[in-house]
Amino acid sequence: MKRYSGKPRGRVNQGGATHKKDADKLNKNFGKNYNSIDFEMGEHLNEANYKDKSRPIGTLVVGSQRVDLTWSECNKIFTTLLDAQQIHRRKIQLGMFD
Repeated sequence: MKRYSGKPRGRVNQGGATHKKDADKLNKNFGKNYNSIDFEMGEHLNEANYKDKSRPIGTLVVGSQRVDLTWSECNKIFTTLLDAQQIHRRKIQLGMFD
């Protein structure tokens, strides 16, 4: 196993590593921003300040928009999107889109 260098990886999804042809296909099938959705880990956190809940842990990137997020904001976005998917699924089951 390779030894850890101590430098964390900067991006979560590595969306920029996708070939243009593949990115175009993903965007066509899943939405125009699909391949651009990523999270860049904050590099300003260290052992002395990582417990400070008001500090951003990174930046959410969607298309050309960038938003710095704290731990709590990440959790709120996560639960909000899960709720939206469940509501969408329930509407389909109830036939509300016909």
